[in-house]
Amino acid sequence: MTIWRLITLISMCSWISVSAAGAEVAAQHQPDKFYVIYDSSNSMWGALSDESRKYESGRKALSAFLSQDFEGRQIAFRAYGHREKTDCRDSELIVPFTDSTNAKDKISDAVARIRPTGKTPISFSLQEALKDFGESSGDILLVSDGIETCESDPCDLVRAWQASNVNIRVHVVGVGLSDYQREAMACIADASGGKYFDADSEERFAEALIGAGSAIAAPKPKPEEVETAQGYELRIVANDESGRSYVVAGTLSQEGSESVEVRSHRRNVLKGPGDYTIQVGPVLADNTTYEPVTKKFRVEEPGATTVEVTVQAPAIVSAQFLEEGAEHPGALVTAFVNDVEAFRFRAFDEALARPGAYEFRTEPNKDNELTQAGTLVAGEHTELLFELTKTINFFIVFRLPNGEIIRRNSTLMRGGETVYQVHGQNGGWARPGTYEVSSPDPMLPLPPTTVDIRNDGGTITLPLDAGFVEVSYAPSDDSYLSTADRAFIEPVDRNGSRSFIRPGDEIALTPGAYDVIPQEAAGYFEPQQITVENGQTHAVLFEPKPLGRVIITYAPSDQYKTDPDRAFVEALDGQDLKKGFVRPGAPLKLLPGRYKVNGWRAAGTIPAQEFTVTPHETVNVVLRPTVP
Repeated sequence: MTIWRLITLISMCSWISVSAAGAEVAAQHQPDKFYVIYDSSNSMWGALSDESRKYESGRKALSAFLSQDFEGRQIAFRAYGHREKTDCRDSELIVPFTDSTNAKDKISDAVARIRPTGKTPISFSLQEALKDFGESSGDILLVSDGIETCESDPCDLVRAWQASNVNIRVHVVGVGLSDYQREAMACIADASGGKYFDADSEERFAEALIGAGSAIAAPKPKPEEVETAQGYELRIVANDESGRSYVVAGTLSQEGSESVEVRSHRRNVLKGPGDYTIQVGPVLADNTTYEPVTKKFRVEEPGATTVEVTVQAPAIVSAQFLEEGAEHPGALVTAFVNDVEAFRFRAFDEALARPGAYEFRTEPNKDNELTQAGTLVAGEHTELLFELTKTINFFIVFRLPNGEIIRRNSTLMRGGETVYQVHGQNGGWARPGTYEVSSPDPMLPLPPTTVDIRNDGGTITLPLDAGFVEVSYAPSDDSYLSTADRAFIEPVDRNGSRSFIRPGDEIALTPGAYDVIPQEAAGYFEPQQITVENGQTHAVLFEPKPLGRVIITYAPSDQYKTDPDRAFVEALDGQDLKKGFVRPGAPLKLLPGRYKVNGWRAAGTIPAQEFTVTPHETVNVVLRPTVP
């Protein structure tokens, strides 16, 4: 199933106004508003696990998601990180609240237009969204590929919303996140009463939006359904001496009890009042903690206890990629120490690391396997600069004679040697020049073709000679053994694999001779050989051979050694017999001609009987045991 067909399964037919989670008095609202906050920070240029670009996968998934029926909801769209590289207030309401019919196209246009640029100001964007909601209730869909990068904690912000009875849930789609990033982003959803969803591939992006759509459509819990008991919890706020905030992790201990793991940007449960000790440090890119610090604190009252700690600043490293002076999306950067991998980080991320000497390696494409040495210093930010050899991002698609565009993988070659691989959906990168294109497909091969990869890239469309075949089965009341729901096609005069086709579908084939093979289990048919011509459609109709029926029973008798529950049929005129085993009383469809039926030997001595099958007629055969 393609992800776009998968997305169409989303059902949003039950948008209703509901009470706020945690509110003491239910308020009446118009249909809840729906607000999209979309990450367009620089790291959205990065790739997901399937090599698709995050911003491209997000654009496709969100545009398809917005094609659903929102039934009366007003929709708004805000993007952040799309204009300024270092501005922590770069968050713009691009589409104010408007009816869903008008909002969808505007949002799709905005997503297609914006390009990843800057930082990740999640808290500021949520604060601005709250202003846009005014007194209204609703849901926010936050799509982000990283945690807050502007020295504030959005999880604390939405906790404050809940304490103030703000009637807004935040559902989070985390795009290609690490474990600790996932935990921090899930905290936002949990604290607001929303749901968190992972998106680490183009397909998972679509699945995440399906889940988010269902969560948004689900009613909020009524006040009486919300647990009101107030427990004890710990919130950790960590900064260095300069005021920069960090995600920290470590241990929590209390005298007489075993220590437990704690982390900022999440809810840490405490057992109750008493004296506690935490030992925490910044979480580094290798998922270890840096220079943990110890702090004691006392808990006396239920609720959240906030502990502020001052931590040692680790080293910070990021990478910039340039191609002929212009910014390039780059690729994953891996840091090595003595040729052993130490940590990884994405282009444009700020990775926290231990001070020391490293070798940094990255490979945006096969023409750019880049290496750079660097020494990281505690408390300092080192920006690596990788300069790339010029390559072009391009796509190759194929046009059939009917105008249909198909996408499939292809290879660029020179002198018979492979130079580049080109992905059908994500395209490829290559140096400008002339190449031979190979795109093997046994049923629809590409003839020898050359292409010019030019400086402006874009999409190269190559024509494919093809004809089309449609298969159908003639209607019949009694001549099918089962439903005919498939057929097969094989080339006659060249090597090629068998292709599968459903009745009513159309398959494209390179011109030539083919055997079209019906579904054998569905009945008795004659295979057909056809000649496919370029641009022409060939209709293949299979008509089942007429069948008759036989019903075999056993006469009542006390002479059976065991209850006869089967019989066996033989063809006497060379007919094709697909099934010779039959249960008593069950109709068996057969081709016309003479047959013999043998009884079950274990039941006793039962003489065989011959019978003749006539098209569209039923023969009844009664088997009787031999009486001693």
